[in-house]
Amino acid sequence: MTEARRSILALGAPEVGQRIKQSPAPGPQISRPSAARQGERLSPQFRTLVEAFESKRAQLSDGHVDEVDPELVLVFDLAGSVKDFQNAINRIDGLEFLAEFLEDEAEPDEDFHMGSRQDDPSDDMVQRSLYLVMSNAAAVSQLLRLFEQWQADPAMTFDRGLGKFRGAFEHLRAIRRWSAADRVRDTGLIQAWRDRLELVGQSVSSVRVEIELWYRHDAEQRMAAETHVAEIIGNAGGRIRDRTQIREIAYHALLADLPVQQVHAVLGNGAEAIQLLTTDEVMFVTPYTPMSVGPSTLDSIASRSLPAASRVSGRPRIALLDGLPFVNHDVLVGRLTVDDPDEVSRNYPVSSRHHGTAMASLIIHGDLSAPGESLDRPLYVRPIMQPHEALANSEHVIPDLLLTDLLHRAVRRIVEGESGREPTAPSVRIINLSIGAESRALVRRMSPPGRLLDWLAVKYNLLFVVSSGNHRAPISIPAEAATQLESTRSEALKAARNMSRLRGILPPGDAINALTVGALHDDSAGEIDVPDTVWDITRRGMPALYGAVGPGVRRSIKPDLNFAGGRALYTRPVVVAGDDMTELQLAPTAGRGPGTQVAAPGRGGETDTSAFSYGTSNATALVTREASRIFDVLEAGADGEDSPFPNALYHPVLAKALLVHATSWGRAEGWLRNVLGLDPQRARRELTALLGYGALDVGRLGVAATNRAVLIAGGLIGREERHTYDVPLPSSLQSRAEWHRFTVTLAYMAPTVTYLTRYRGARVYFEKLDERLTGGKRIGADHHAVRRGNCQHEIIEGRRAMAFGVDDSLPIHVQCMDDAQRLLAGRKIRYGLVVSVETAAETSTTIHDEIRAQLQVRTRVQTRPRS
Repeated sequence: MTEARRSILALGAPEVGQRIKQSPAPGPQISRPSAARQGERLSPQFRTLVEAFESKRAQLSDGHVDEVDPELVLVFDLAGSVKDFQNAINRIDGLEFLAEFLEDEAEPDEDFHMGSRQDDPSDDMVQRSLYLVMSNAAAVSQLLRLFEQWQADPAMTFDRGLGKFRGAFEHLRAIRRWSAADRVRDTGLIQAWRDRLELVGQSVSSVRVEIELWYRHDAEQRMAAETHVAEIIGNAGGRIRDRTQIREIAYHALLADLPVQQVHAVLGNGAEAIQLLTTDEVMFVTPYTPMSVGPSTLDSIASRSLPAASRVSGRPRIALLDGLPFVNHDVLVGRLTVDDPDEVSRNYPVSSRHHGTAMASLIIHGDLSAPGESLDRPLYVRPIMQPHEALANSEHVIPDLLLTDLLHRAVRRIVEGESGREPTAPSVRIINLSIGAESRALVRRMSPPGRLLDWLAVKYNLLFVVSSGNHRAPISIPAEAATQLESTRSEALKAARNMSRLRGILPPGDAINALTVGALHDDSAGEIDVPDTVWDITRRGMPALYGAVGPGVRRSIKPDLNFAGGRALYTRPVVVAGDDMTELQLAPTAGRGPGTQVAAPGRGGETDTSAFSYGTSNATALVTREASRIFDVLEAGADGEDSPFPNALYHPVLAKALLVHATSWGRAEGWLRNVLGLDPQRARRELTALLGYGALDVGRLGVAATNRAVLIAGGLIGREERHTYDVPLPSSLQSRAEWHRFTVTLAYMAPTVTYLTRYRGARVYFEKLDERLTGGKRIGADHHAVRRGNCQHEIIEGRRAMAFGVDDSLPIHVQCMDDAQRLLAGRKIRYGLVVSVETAAETSTTIHDEIRAQLQVRTRVQTRPRS
């Protein structure tokens, strides 16, 4: 018995009510010291801060009579966190809350450990959070007085609005200044500078850095901070290249060149050696290494069979922010709308136009080894890369502009226009971003470009499809394992897993409102004869070893899904006697494959050449193409008597939900469990970081089948609201102990609070489904992790008989509650919901028709005129 394709269905309007509140499960308690012990521990730290202010005042006064009240950034290092502490901070005149960071967990000790004070200290790690506060001397004196009053009387009544300080004092591990070490920690700056000097030696004269300043609420204070930092850079012999402020994401940054002498000073004497890293206005200093890509190959590429030209019409739906494509290539000519306000095309030789050409080719036609139906709309292209100054035929992101600001201006130009001009492509609903920042993402905080995409997605109702990033460094494995393919395969996977912290998601792939795409070791190139000098060490369809892995910020699920990014081969290692370890290097495969076949510029002016390539960029371009196909389905609407599909307002978030809905772990789960020997208690959590929600199955995308009904809904939900959808249950499954599956995917456009670790302004979610009705258990991603981002995807499988009656339905409660802050009255959040019910074709081929019939009856009842 075979499945036959069917169309997806609309669930119709929900029943709206109040959120179903449940008593929160008690979380682990942190044992903390007494007030007296806190005074013993912290009083010297408060005195140190007072002395620091006095020293700073003397330094700034420089012998003048005028009183100067300096400002310093203070760090409240707490065990755990204190909800809404920032509100209490801002109640004290002279204190300004700046940001909250999630810090590395701390080892338990006698003062802070998990469990009550009466219990023996637990071995569990203690969560930490940092609250960053700008303070003047008067405010820190008031803070000290408040602390001393609490010490004397722990039960004291705090003034109105200051009650949160009780919890802060109780959980305070340390109070100190934001240090030079803090400004470079987790940014990769020190290592990047070491690597740079090792690579180029004394030939480099300057290094480029991104300097993120604390975002002050007052515009004059921001300008004063920027002026001061610029003066420090100028006095050191440096130069400002770019600057920007984006209020909506609390981003204030400078792009600057520093003389190499500053690098030598830091590497020789520590971060405190240069004034820039000790300046209170500075939050972080990050190496600015715009993503660069080399050509697929420098050899001549043979012409291949390419798709025939077809007509395009209408307005663009997809925007590609990337390199400049070879617009006259046979598969691209007449299909691109290039918008180049930065005029990079003036000095962009065809021989360097590799990445943009490849991405445009994949979006429009798919993998050229097995091209699909070409997109019938033009593709809008905004070049944000340029030829590399030093590396022939290579490209990199425009190096003299801050990436976050460049992306901001590019998107505003598309949707809103700039400098008084009309928007360049207001019809765009999907933006492909297959490039990113190569510098290490901050693990304590969402990256600036990630924060930007999250805000832009909500503001302009856009679907961003973003690559998770590539890590092409060699993989080290035991030399003894490198003599056999199978042992090399398993050891390479183990090594990649052990280095997962260094192979994390690259910005802006950390954005929660974006669809982040990882790569599978797969393509359409077929079987390739490979020489003995290379090995295929990854099983086909498994996550590619070159791809970045999760989790995302606050252990949310990233990447959201994985798709074919091209197979990558590795050079067979030569094991030297006596060596304990050997390295696996990626092998060049552009000319022969495997990989995804893409259009490429020819060396002699040819317009029909192609190459093979691989990367999360390729997977992202292919998923962008599939997202456009989903828009076609949604815009076509429902059939006949079916309920109408949600309107265009919900198409971006529904497209994301439908894409994730078509994913699962599949065979990867069992193979990874076996090869990695995962602890059964931790396996699901570890697999979630490696696989995300799993591999995208395009055969299940946007379509149903006779044995599988797929239902969609979209809505606007406010705080403390509940939207209940009743999913009809097919009578053909009633009381039958056969395999069946329910899949529910909820995606929403989350408002964000950029300065808090919770980050999401509100949370939209659905509760666990009724097991009596579903007759199954949850499989796939960790059930805690699915609620940490803004896309909840749960699969329930079972073989137990489902207990329901005729015309019964499965209720799904979509609910909204505050998260990082209180959602303002009247503000609504867009969401998309996808539900599928399925069984084996041998069990029933009437699932879709049964559910459709029940929905049609429901629609007729709802629309029947009242007498």
